[in-house]
Amino acid sequence: MEYWGFESKRFRKIRNVVVPLFFLCVATSESFTQSISQKFENDPCGYPDTNSIEYKSSALLNWGYSYDSLKADIVRWSQSPFVVIDSVGATVQNRAMYLLTIQDAATASSARKRIWIHARTHPNEVQGTWVTNEIIKLLLSSSPIAKRLRDSCVFSIMPMHNPDGVELARPRQNANGVDIESNWAANPPQPEVQVLRRVFMQLMSQPNPIRIALNMHSAIACRRYFVYHHASGTSNLFATMQQNFIGTVRNHFPGGIEPYTYFVSWTSNPPPSVYPESWFWYNHREAVLANTYEDKNCVSAGGFDSTAFAILRGIGDFLNLGITRVAHQSSSPATFRLEQNYPNPFNPTTNVSFVIGHSTFVSVKVFDVLGREVGTLVNEVKAPGSYSVQFDASNLASGIYFYRLATPTFVQTKSMALMR
Repeated sequence: MEYWGFESKRFRKIRNVVVPLFFLCVATSESFTQSISQKFENDPCGYPDTNSIEYKSSALLNWGYSYDSLKADIVRWSQSPFVVIDSVGATVQNRAMYLLTIQDAATASSARKRIWIHARTHPNEVQGTWVTNEIIKLLLSSSPIAKRLRDSCVFSIMPMHNPDGVELARPRQNANGVDIESNWAANPPQPEVQVLRRVFMQLMSQPNPIRIALNMHSAIACRRYFVYHHASGTSNLFATMQQNFIGTVRNHFPGGIEPYTYFVSWTSNPPPSVYPESWFWYNHREAVLANTYEDKNCVSAGGFDSTAFAILRGIGDFLNLGITRVAHQSSSPATFRLEQNYPNPFNPTTNVSFVIGHSTFVSVKVFDVLGREVGTLVNEVKAPGSYSVQFDASNLASGIYFYRLATPTFVQTKSMALMR
């Protein structure tokens, strides 16, 4: 277990708490997206239309994932034997900044490769949080891939870097009104930046320092991509490292993530020194592969589990952990399972995921509270595997609905909430 100097604590195993997640994205028109992208061509995220009704409605609900949502997840995650959760510092308004350390403690080794991930620096970019949470979910699972990653790596994850901004409904700033993503060259920087920099320094002094650092965001361009740092601002070796990593991630999500050439930054030397990636470059150069990931910040966002899976497999491939071989060995799940829909509550679409243990006829249907069928999502023979389908409730009224997975030998039902 790793302890920190500020307000360190270890969470004991306690009962599960379930908190609904409100999913509301910032809706952005095609023309608005283009104009913003042109105006802020050096900003990978862009700027949201803070005057829109969609933005204001989403902001009132912390974009579907609040600090209380995080604390509920902290309680749930703390029940896993593979995670230690610490408070490593405080924000301007004295909210705890939580850090998860995920590994198989029974086989802990200083030879493990360390992966760093942090999310929610810009509060409205909640999709980066949902991908990060899916990464955590996968790492804490019992799958052979998760076991291989826990055996070979230690994951240091900060799921919410700017909780004050989330609670204050700021689009990009902390409680002091400062964009802490680009505050790293300030003297002094904001408290949240100081915490992150101190943690970086402590982790880089470990026998197993950070090898890969991912900064999770989302972009109004409504594309999934990594920010590629050009060789002109880094080095030919670092550029090649990025190309290899981004390529391996894309291989595991065909058509889902843009090629490395989609967003190119640091095209001049020296690169700007204001970002966390800049800190890694100037202090550790090619020793740390530091990149920003941008998910979709738009109404068509989704597939967070697929993105998380691709990123984790890409990490495994980049570090030569034999993940692909493990994946082939475990391609057929041994059980049937219906997952909780995501997001929930939702408006108007949500994703329903399920696992099929062997080839069989599968039915997934949706019912209202009176038992009337209102939608059929699946009604066919399925091969063994994990599946995800989208449910569109555009024509339904707000309320509670039930969805049921049924095979000749298995039936499971869960509820979901449509909130207009």
